[in-house]
Amino acid sequence: MNFFAQTILLSIRKYLFAVLLLANVSPLLAQNSDRGLWTSIDVEKKLSKKWELGAGAEYRWKDNISATDQIRGSLDISRKMGKYVKLGAGYVLIADKKVKRDIFEYRNRFFMQATGSYKYARFTASWRTRMQLTLMETDAPRGDIFEDDYKWVWRNRFGLKYDIKGLPLTPYANIELFHHFFSGSDPGYFKNRFSIGAEYKINKRHSLEVGYKLDTEIDVKKKYKNNVVKIGYMYSF
Repeated sequence: MNFFAQTILLSIRKYLFAVLLLANVSPLLAQNSDRGLWTSIDVEKKLSKKWELGAGAEYRWKDNISATDQIRGSLDISRKMGKYVKLGAGYVLIADKKVKRDIFEYRNRFFMQATGSYKYARFTASWRTRMQLTLMETDAPRGDIFEDDYKWVWRNRFGLKYDIKGLPLTPYANIELFHHFFSGSDPGYFKNRFSIGAEYKINKRHSLEVGYKLDTEIDVKKKYKNNVVKIGYMYSF
């Protein structure tokens, strides 16, 4: 193994250790918290210079990575509107596991979004705004997790990436803010998500992502935090 490959492997090992350590320490900072694991496989297909089609599958664990949380499947399409802006729309099918009742409840999510990015030197700043509508398919009684048949949520994500010279490793950091629309008694601004991670480009078509996410719900009587390790694979063609 040459020096270049050894350097890459050492960097990945150090990064994975830091992510796992953070995921184990963070729950100690909050009384009402959980640890999870999200794994995903995504595929991107360039239809033309402007159009792109995407599909993905995701499996999520909860309760200290001991129980199934959700299984997701998604499909989306996007179009470049210029050098810095891209518009898109998509659909997500969510199978939500209710452990106590030992059933899956299904949700249909539709979204529209706009993304922007700007590169300066080796840094890339990005912004994504998304409006999503989630339709519930459940026989759960009122007062369960989902009180309404549908929910509108507006999400804004701000991110920064750094392209390391000589290495196919791109670290990143994001913050995302969640707002309810037409929420009734629900709070407007109800959750934020902090993410750190890195993307490792194996070659032109294959890439991996490893990261850590911290979801924090706000404006609720019991503060809740979810610490998640994210592992993803991307195939582009």
